[in-house]
Amino acid sequence: MRALQGLTNYERTRADGPRAFDLSRPKRLLAALGGPDRMLGQRVLQVSGTKGKGSVARFCASVLRAAGLRTGLFVSPHLERVEERIQVDGECISGPDFAASVERVLRAVETQRFETTFFEATLAAACLHFSERETQAVVLEVGMGGRLDATTAVPVTHTLVAELSVDHTEVLGATVPEIAREKAGILRPGVPVWSASDPQSEAGRVVFARAQELGAPFHYVPEPAATPLGTEGLDVNGLRIAALGRHQAHNAALAAAACADLGPEIVRQGLQAARIPGCCEWFGGPPDVLLDGAHNRSSIAATLRTVAEHFPGRRVHLLFALASDKETDALCALLAPAVERVVCTRTESPRAWDPAALADRPAWQGRARAEQDPEQALARLLETAEPEDLILVTGSLYLAGALRRGLRNR
Repeated sequence: MRALQGLTNYERTRADGPRAFDLSRPKRLLAALGGPDRMLGQRVLQVSGTKGKGSVARFCASVLRAAGLRTGLFVSPHLERVEERIQVDGECISGPDFAASVERVLRAVETQRFETTFFEATLAAACLHFSERETQAVVLEVGMGGRLDATTAVPVTHTLVAELSVDHTEVLGATVPEIAREKAGILRPGVPVWSASDPQSEAGRVVFARAQELGAPFHYVPEPAATPLGTEGLDVNGLRIAALGRHQAHNAALAAAACADLGPEIVRQGLQAARIPGCCEWFGGPPDVLLDGAHNRSSIAATLRTVAEHFPGRRVHLLFALASDKETDALCALLAPAVERVVCTRTESPRAWDPAALADRPAWQGRARAEQDPEQALARLLETAEPEDLILVTGSLYLAGALRRGLRNR
């Protein structure tokens, strides 16, 4: 297929900064394609948030499938191949279908003589594919922010805002209220919103106030009680789900609330069937490996809580890679007390820290070493760790993607 030449993949480079976000471009592109975004089905759910939005989107899609609805899912970034971003009923778009949709998008761009971005182009390709497959429901995960994210150019029937915290500060703002305003930008007049943030909290007040301004029915979804079940997952008020980490209970509850009208049995079946790749994903050993694309303070804290509760008493070896625009020293300081050995590596992202520089961060106190190749780094950890140990792979979702196939085949 023809490559997506000339498109800015802002997820990997964001070289043009905030200018990459402009709703007029995706709206114009979708209109040039005949408006496939208006033919997605009777339910279109958009999910924003700092932590957990991908999990919430997958939980929602699983519940909608359990209801017998032909369901499209658009997520980002992909872990192993770009086709993962566009799914119908849990199946990734085929290579030929992806190529055909992208070709149509590129022809429209060339004919109309305007620019677009990688994310906008893949969203447009997703809308084309969903409309051709005659989906009855679609779930759209926001790429970044919300207010100016390309997914906000698509008409929706439900909006969901997962947990909010500090991330992507160079684009979204430096404080939680600033970031919450960007994330709450997905809210639409009269369209109901389900929020994981208490309306009395710093972030929740922003979402609630925006909902009131727009006349959007507001639903607060508190975090439910959950009991870790080792590698089997979680017990959430008597319901067992396969995901690891208490934070996934809140993500599941948010999806359940937004889909509650489908009935409790449908919701139960959908949540139980959901699988969340790259998010506290367990690969059995020995030694066991936990893969988690955590790259901000709140997500790293959740990862460490997951390790402590699902793998108590284990000696932990860390394989770590990170983009240079993250709160590097703060994240290293969180991780350092919980791990015994540290190996720093890199991903293909041009924004990735050089492993030697990352291994030199003061929080490691000289305990970290650098390994340029992530597969070799993991292989050495697997060879040298004791059977009862745990290897934690975290810091970058791209690192999870680079190693996931090998772990599945292991």
